[in-house]
Amino acid sequence: MGVSGYSKDDFGKKVAMVVNAATPIRSVEHLKGRDQKLEEIQRALYAAGRHIFVYGDRGVGKSSLAATAAYQYQSSDAEPIFVSGSPDDTFQSIIANIAVQALGRSKVQSKNKRETASISFRGLQWSSTNEISATDLIGQVKSIGDASELLKQASAAHSDKPTVVLDEFDMIKNVDERAKFASLLKQLGDQSINLKFFITGVGPSCQELLGAHPSTHRQLATFELMRLGFEGRREIVQEAASAFDFELDDDVNWRIALISDGYPYYIHLIVEKMLWAAFDSNSDDPKLGWDEFHTGLRVAVEETNADLKKPYMKAVLYRPPELEDIVWSTADGDDLFRDSKSMFSSYEHVISKRLDRPTVDRSKYGDYLRKLRTTVYGSILKPIAGRSGWYEYSEKMLRGYVRMQAEANGVTLNGERAIPRQHMYIGNSRTGSYGPTIPKGVNQNRQVSEDT
Repeated sequence: MGVSGYSKDDFGKKVAMVVNAATPIRSVEHLKGRDQKLEEIQRALYAAGRHIFVYGDRGVGKSSLAATAAYQYQSSDAEPIFVSGSPDDTFQSIIANIAVQALGRSKVQSKNKRETASISFRGLQWSSTNEISATDLIGQVKSIGDASELLKQASAAHSDKPTVVLDEFDMIKNVDERAKFASLLKQLGDQSINLKFFITGVGPSCQELLGAHPSTHRQLATFELMRLGFEGRREIVQEAASAFDFELDDDVNWRIALISDGYPYYIHLIVEKMLWAAFDSNSDDPKLGWDEFHTGLRVAVEETNADLKKPYMKAVLYRPPELEDIVWSTADGDDLFRDSKSMFSSYEHVISKRLDRPTVDRSKYGDYLRKLRTTVYGSILKPIAGRSGWYEYSEKMLRGYVRMQAEANGVTLNGERAIPRQHMYIGNSRTGSYGPTIPKGVNQNRQVSEDT
């Protein structure tokens, strides 16, 4: 038995219930820091024919928000239909997938009702007891009108208030195929078809992803999702600790909030590994403190998604040792957009914590920044148009991984300005900033543990 009388199996099952880095969250009680967005989405859905589009950077929690909102709207007689875009998908393949799932996800209660819930389309007939494959349907969806008619039947067979979550819409690479969805949403509205779409995509706007259909704005309520605010970040950690009655060091909670850079994936991953570290301690008084933090962080860094690691490894593996320090310095501070001068100041902070490391001057530092723009060095940075010497991360989620790497190696990056305790910061698209990063007096624990 482990801590608090848990067996390993029971502990693991409970960990999976309170933190989940692998799949989107689908329940309000576990979705932290997005209450306002959920309320805005709920209000938008009162309008007939209106659908939801959630966009923003990768990893900010778009899928979780869309899934949770869909579950809130979906009637209890069925579950939402989930489909994801991919480079090989077409408009027809996604519509066919939705239609096939419509009956499979229905929760009709009686045998008689199951037998009467059916779809008939272009000579094809199927029900929950007589299945058909999406492949059989694809060739029959020849126009937007066909798709509308098929979805009309599918939604009627599915539930009283049917919903579809179309995730990773940007992964559909063909622009023409994406644009068909704009026309579809218009037809669904014009024909008063009882179906709500919840679409997510990585991109600066839904117009870029859907295409400039003249009536799209009437059918879509668009929501840009920023990085998670500090209150939401801390709530995730606190809820996990409370679920096990573990003591939580508040300074540790702030540290997780800082290095995660506002990406829920990193928070869930770090906390998951911290919980297991507490389990392994076999302590009679388990807690989530600095020892658990450092242990959990090291494992989290090792297990981070390979796609996020790859650019970092291209930048630092088999490179001069000072290059890793330079990469860390680019992830310091609050703003996503930074100039080379502020980055060099961060570099001076980094090397002050690194013993016996070769250093570079300002000119050489600038040369390295330019290399980090190239494919050979992982394309970590990209210049900001019209602003000489200013950079942002090509993949903003990578910044959180870089911060975790620095922390795991004993280098604490800033947000540490002495400022009053913060209120809720909404952030903005221009800087990606949430304002001050940490309240005055919070212990940053710059001394790394002995085994790090």
